[in-house]
Amino acid sequence: MIDSAHEEPNPAHTLRIYRPVARRVRFSNLWTTARIARIIGTRDIRAKYKQAALGPLWLVLAPMGMLVAIVVAFSSVTHVGTGGVPYLLFALTGLTVWTFIQLCATLAGQAIVGNASLVRRSPIPRVGLITGALLGNLPPVALMLAITLIDAVATRGLPIQALLLPLMIAWVFVFALFLALMLSALAARFRDITQLLPLVLQAGIFLTPVGYSLHGEPSHIRAILTLNPASGLIEAWRWSLLNIPDPDWLAIAVAGVWTVIIGVLGWRIFTRLEVKFADFV
Repeated sequence: MIDSAHEEPNPAHTLRIYRPVARRVRFSNLWTTARIARIIGTRDIRAKYKQAALGPLWLVLAPMGMLVAIVVAFSSVTHVGTGGVPYLLFALTGLTVWTFIQLCATLAGQAIVGNASLVRRSPIPRVGLITGALLGNLPPVALMLAITLIDAVATRGLPIQALLLPLMIAWVFVFALFLALMLSALAARFRDITQLLPLVLQAGIFLTPVGYSLHGEPSHIRAILTLNPASGLIEAWRWSLLNIPDPDWLAIAVAGVWTVIIGVLGWRIFTRLEVKFADFV
């Protein structure tokens, strides 16, 4: 006869809840979670367009609608100096960079909160949720970049510095990644971030030289706009693809400094708050 006090518990009635250990996330998770990121990104793309009546057509309609709005808001109201570049091409280059940053920042606010069940029950590295959200934003941006390249080749040709395009793409992706890491962690801790982000981003497009040039602004306003990291990123892209004369090298340098700052802050904030995500959500 077995003493009931020494009976082992029935596994069927045992509930396992995942509890992360301190500082579980590692920098290597950025590439070791590539398969997870691909699954998350594919899921987000399918969910975004599957139930839409126009489906993948939104890949074209959404950015083109924004481009038309920028043309109406800036080109038809005031003269924009583009250094001899056709205005549509000038605006499309800036819009490509801004769209990726905007989409990544917006979806980063929901990357942790929107996957609460995975965060609570699974030992999946949380970094994979963020990189997956970024991959889910690639189709519209890749399409815009392809249109920009085709337009640039057809109208002006590509300058020699276009060979730096892979570096420019990597720069924007790294900036958006660490910005998303920081915002996703803060949004999981402070839900106000998800409400504040859309307002900041809506105003941000007017504080970023998407539809205008930094050279056309008064010196005091230009100094303020230069502090915006997206301004330097757009300037670098326009110099690389369009060979705009006299790019704002100060804005480009400031964007480089901001990339390092956001990289350090984003990683530290994410690694410190990551172990508490299950409690937050």
